[in-house]
Formats: sequence, C-alpha cells, structure tokens
Amino acid sequence: MKSPVKLVSGKVRVKLFAVLLAVLAVFLIVINLLSYPLLMRTFTNSTYREMRNIANAVNSLVPDPTTYYIDLFAMAKNHNMDIEITGDEGYLVYTTVGSGSALSSERFSSSGVTSSQYSSMQDSGNSKTYGLKNLEIKKRVATSADYFVYVGDLQEGEKLYIYYAVASVKSVVETADRVYSVFSIAVVTLLGVVFFIIVSRFIKPVEEMNNVTRDMAQLNFERKCNDYGSDEIGELGRSINILSNTLDTTLDDLKDKNEQLEKDIELRLALDNARKSFISNVSHELKTPIAIISGYAEGLYEGISGDPAVIREYCGIINEESKKMNDLVLELLELSKLESKAASFEPESYCIGEDVRSLLEHLTLQTDSAGIKVINKVPEDLMCYAQKDKIEIVLRNYITNAISHCSGEKRIVISSRDFGKSTEISVFNTGENISEEDIGEIWDSFYRADKAHGRSENRFGLGLSIVKSIMENHSCHYGVENTEAGVRFTFEVPKDKSYYDKDEA
Repeated sequence: MKSPVKLVSGKVRVKLFAVLLAVLAVFLIVINLLSYPLLMRTFTNSTYREMRNIANAVNSLVPDPTTYYIDLFAMAKNHNMDIEITGDEGYLVYTTVGSGSALSSERFSSSGVTSSQYSSMQDSGNSKTYGLKNLEIKKRVATSADYFVYVGDLQEGEKLYIYYAVASVKSVVETADRVYSVFSIAVVTLLGVVFFIIVSRFIKPVEEMNNVTRDMAQLNFERKCNDYGSDEIGELGRSINILSNTLDTTLDDLKDKNEQLEKDIELRLALDNARKSFISNVSHELKTPIAIISGYAEGLYEGISGDPAVIREYCGIINEESKKMNDLVLELLELSKLESKAASFEPESYCIGEDVRSLLEHLTLQTDSAGIKVINKVPEDLMCYAQKDKIEIVLRNYITNAISHCSGEKRIVISSRDFGKSTEISVFNTGENISEEDIGEIWDSFYRADKAHGRSENRFGLGLSIVKSIMENHSCHYGVENTEAGVRFTFEVPKDKSYYDKDEA
C-alpha cells in the first residue's frame, strides 16, 4: 500500500499532465472552431483573385472574331467557371452557361440566348463577400444554388460576368476542415503521450526527493537524492543532501550532548543525595556523643553525687565520648583533604614489608585478645613507591576491619602478588561474606554493612571511604571479594616511579 505522501506525488503527476493536456485540447478546439470561417475566407479570397485574374485576362484579349470567343471559352472551362458578356442595352453578347459554346455569339447564327443569367439571379443572404470589390453572392432561382459573381467592365464598354459555384468552395473548405480535425486528434494523441513522458520524467526526481525528505522527517538520513543535473531540480537535490548531512551531524551532536547532560544531571543528583546523606550521617554520629556528654556534664553540674568514684566515672565517660568525637572530626578532615586533593601528592620509595610487620606488632594485643591467628606472607624487604603515611592508613583500616569482622576459624592472612609495575597487597579474614546488596556500598561514607557492631568499637563507617580516596589519588586499583572461607580486601602499590609514567605515555 502506498503511503499518503506517495499518493500526493501521484496526484501531482496526474494534475500536471491533465493541465497540459487540457490546455492543448482547448487550444485545438478553438482552432477547430475558427478553422471553418478562416478557411472559408481564405478560399473566398483565393477564388476572388482567380476571378479577377480572369477578368484582367479577358480585358487583355483582342476582340478578333476568329479566336476571341474560343479563348473565352477555354479560360472559363479551364477554371471551372462560367463567363457572360453583355452589350450596352443588356443583350447577351457571349455566354458559356448552359449550352453555350465557343461559337455561341450574336455574330453567329447558333446563338439562341438573348439575356444574361445575372438579370434573373437573386441576392443570397447565406454567404459573405468580406468586402471584396466587384464580388457578389447571387442565387439561381431555378436551382437555388449560390454563386460568386464577379462583375467588371471591359474596354469595349461591355459588361463581364464571371460565375463560380459557392458549393465548390464550401466542399473544399469542408474537406480541409475534416482533414484538419483528424490531424488535430492525431496531434492531441501524440502530444498527450509526449506530455505524459515529459511529466513523468519531470515528476520522478520530485518523487525521489519527496521520499528522501519523508525519511528525513522520520530521522532517517541514509537515503540521498541522485544527481539530477545542473538545473534548479539538480540544485534542489544537492541542497537536500547537504541539509540531510547537516541534520544528521547536528542530531548526533545533540544526542551526545543530551547523553552527557543526562549523566551530569544524574551525577549532580547523586552528589546532592550524597551531600544530604553525609550531613545526615554526621549529624547522627555527633548527636549521640553530644547527648551523652551533655547529660553527664549536667549531672556533674547539678551535683548528682558526691562520691568521688561516681564523679570519676562521669568524667571518664565524658572524656571517652570526647575522644570519639575528636576521632570522627579527624577522620572527616582527612576524608575532606583527600577528596579535595588539597594536600600535595609526594610519593617516596620505602619498605612496605617493614610497615606491615610493625603494624601487626602494634595490633598484637587486639588479635590475641580476640583469639585471632595472623599469618603475614608479605616479604619484610618488599619495597614500594607511594605516600607512606597514606598507605599506612590503608593497611590499618584493612587490618582493623578484618579483626572486627573475623569469625569462624578466626584467621587473618596478609599476602602480596607481583603485578609487574605494581604489587597487590591483600588482607583476608575468615567469617561471613558481605551481602551482594552491601558489597557495592561499603566504600561510601558512613556506610556500615555490619549493623551488629556498635559505637563501642569507635567505628563510624569512614574507613573504607578514606581508603577509596587514597587509592584514587595514587591511581591504583582496590577492591573486595567474597571467598568460600571469608572476605579478601585488596589494593595495589607502585613498585617505583615508572608506574606513574603510564599516564604520560
């Protein structure tokens, strides 16, 4: 089924062809209507000129009785006309009408006619002489036939009458008119075919351009106009192709910018949500210690007890909560500096193996009291190129996090793997796996997957977000994965300065 646009283009072809054919038909009809009177006038003029030439020829003849009337008879019969000559008194001198012959004359005894036909004719109102001089239209009463009559004067003072049947002229005109009508029909038919071919060739590029623009309206720019030459239609086709390419490029740019705008909007919403969540979490974390400090301080102020032991207990609680608030503020400041990259990035070469050993020694009391077995597989002479104080924070957060969540066999394994330009450090602890819904969120600020551990462990959910910022500043990989026996956290550290050259390559 043709589309509505295709149907419209078909109508244009039909309309254009119909208009051209109608104009041609009207033109030929008008010509046909005018052809008969034009032909009639043309043949009347031709007959008049012929009759006038005969009159001039008769006037030039020498009135010799031997050849004069024979020449008159020959001129009349050769032109299919009749000639009469009358004298001064109107008597007939010569005639070729009826039984007239070359010898019919008053000078010969065979002449039996005494009066001219002209005297017995009547005026005819059916034909026009078109103002031609000496030409009349007369009707013979006996036959009711119309005749052209040319009346002239001869040099001898005689009257000359030349007769020619109007019917003969009309017969020729009607024949010519019929021939012209048939010829006109043939011309209309032939030109109709020619017009149809021309219109089809003219409309074909328009239809193709219509299909191209229809695809453009549906944002399909693959189809292009063909080369239609150097005329206006060809120029229009090239302009449509240029427009198609421009729109295609513009829409691609708009699509890319729209996608980027959507990403920017999503990022802005995410940042806004993160900001709101951050403020809410900070408020929540500070609310509890402030409430405790405020409560115990008010109790001391009111003198709730005079027992020194109770006062020391209250002061100890206030001091403990103050330290927690101080630790939270310090972690927030550290996270803020890392995320804003306010501090300068100055890596150095140092022995990370020695740092792992030293940190484990400082945490021995915690691991022993929790009954945790710690296995250190990191070579003590392992070197790296990084910010020493920041990597120590990463190690401390990973190990303390492992101690906090270690269960089951209660085993922690710290190991390393060579990755060419970097070394991967992993901290594994036995225990429960992190749920799939939490594993992607644990790097966010104030997020605690294990809700069972409370404030008593002085954990605020900022450790892993600090790790994330430190590793991103180092352009190093970090991550977490669940294993059959527990959870393993990993991070990479560069071996030497050449690691950072990859960004410049």
